[in-house]
Amino acid sequence: MPGILAAERNEMKLVSPQGINAGGTAYFKLPTGLRYHLLIIKYSGALADYPELRVVANTENVRRVSFAEQDMMNQTDGLAAAGGLLVVPFDSLGMRIREGIEETALNVGRPAGMDPQPDEITSAEVQIDIAGGALAPALEVYATVSNAIGGGAGLVRHIVKTTRQVGGAGEFDIQDLDFNKPNRALIRRAFFKTEALDKLEVYRDNVKIFERTRALNNRRLADGKRSQQSGWTLLDKTEDGYSGSRIST
Repeated sequence: MPGILAAERNEMKLVSPQGINAGGTAYFKLPTGLRYHLLIIKYSGALADYPELRVVANTENVRRVSFAEQDMMNQTDGLAAAGGLLVVPFDSLGMRIREGIEETALNVGRPAGMDPQPDEITSAEVQIDIAGGALAPALEVYATVSNAIGGGAGLVRHIVKTTRQVGGAGEFDIQDLDFNKPNRALIRRAFFKTEALDKLEVYRDNVKIFERTRALNNRRLADGKRSQQSGWTLLDKTEDGYSGSRIST
C-alpha cells in the first residue's frame, strides 16, 4: 500500500456555523484537502444527551452511532471511557502495522493542484443530534489530520446499524446483508447488542466460513487484546491485528 502513510499529522479545531441547542442538530464541516485520522469531541453532560452521531461523505452516511455506542466500540479497542472527550477514529485501531492502521483514514478531497480523482470525496461533515432534555449542551470537535492523498476515497470504514426482532431461543438467521456493492466490499467486525448468543456461524454462498462457540470467541478476542464490553457480543475478523482479515462480500 505505497503512498498511504501520513508524513506529518496536525491537530485542528472544527467550527460549527449553527447554534448548539437542546433538541437540535450540530453540524461540523470537514474541510477538503485533508485526510482525517480521528476526531475528538468535547461534550458537556452525559453520553445519553447525544443519541446519534453521523459522518456524511458525498451525502452518504458512512457512520451512524450514538455517543454511547461509539464509546463502547472505543473501550473494546482499549481506549479509555469517554468522560467528556469522545474519540471518533477513522484509522483502524489495533492493527499490527501502520499501513493497516491508516488505510481507512477518511480522505476528503485531493492534494492541491491535482486533477479531480475517481470516487473522490468532495464534501464531508459530522452531524450530532442533541436530546431535547439536554441541559446547556456544548460541543467542540478537534481533528487529527494529514494532507489528502491522490486516488480518491480509498477504503472507507462504514458503521451500519440495523435492528432485528428475535422471536426467542433457537437459531436466528441474518440473510439480507449487503453484498457485491462498491461501498460494501467487506465486513471486518460486527457488534451484537446481546450476550445471549451460544454460537456464531457465518456462511457465504452456502459455505460455512466461520464457526465459534461463545466461550471460544471470548477467548480469541481476549488473546487479540479486544475488551468485549458487558451486554455485547463481538465478531471481529481483525482480532489478531491483521487488517487483511475480512469477510469479503
